[in-house]
Amino acid sequence: MNDKLSASILDRPNSYIGRSVPRPNARRLLAGRGQFPSDLALPRMVHVAFARSPYAHARIVGINIEAARRAPGVIGVYTGRDIAQLCQPWVGTLEHFAGMKSAPQYPLACEVARWQGEPVVAVVAQTRAQAEDALELLQIDYEELPTVTDPETALDPDTPLIHPELGDNLVFGTKIEAGDIDRACAEADLVVEDVFHFGRHTGVTLEPRALVADYDPSEQRLTVYHGTQTPYQMQDVYARHLGLAEENVRVVAKDIGGAFGIKLHVYGEEMATCALSILLKRPVK
Repeated sequence: MNDKLSASILDRPNSYIGRSVPRPNARRLLAGRGQFPSDLALPRMVHVAFARSPYAHARIVGINIEAARRAPGVIGVYTGRDIAQLCQPWVGTLEHFAGMKSAPQYPLACEVARWQGEPVVAVVAQTRAQAEDALELLQIDYEELPTVTDPETALDPDTPLIHPELGDNLVFGTKIEAGDIDRACAEADLVVEDVFHFGRHTGVTLEPRALVADYDPSEQRLTVYHGTQTPYQMQDVYARHLGLAEENVRVVAKDIGGAFGIKLHVYGEEMATCALSILLKRPVK
């Protein structure tokens, strides 16, 4: 900032210098009194950890869970097929994008993993550490499949299809035209063309995604303590795909340690955690 601009800003009576956005909850958070899902401990609560695909695209050939099932503190080990019996699949489309396509998505991968890090097996144990230790005892055999990583060649006829039932790799396409582009370029004094490459980006929050699902079988009521931006959306999603009455699903969203848009989507491991709470009839974190 140059000296003249700095002086002009400081001379303004209504300058933004020194102002701040009010944070009514800042004092409570700074005092360590935040209420996040990870802080919550309920009676009979157990913990779930997930084995994830190391491949971007692979067929799940076989899963041996016996050693993990016998590990200390383990309550149960569950595959994609186990959870699919409790949770209906969903599609990731937006209604205002006409023609957008999505294959059915399941909480855990069934038969084929289609992205690196996709959850494949859930291990439930008395503690988080015991669940993570048991993951090391799982034997999962994969058959690596061709990947699609270049958007410019994803639609070529010889490019493998990630979801063959959809017919191609195009999720959504639209075209916006305004004015006479050809004439504008023809009459322009200078036309500049280039190709721009941008690195991958995502929202990175101070608090990771977390939830505690607590199912009460006596009332068929599910309470989810969830670090989500959209509790009313998730109430509908949980009710619809877990076969519960919407009025019997309560989503409690207290403090959220940042979101930036990543805490409003439907994630497989979160759906699986709720399904496991229903299956085990106890809280699952």
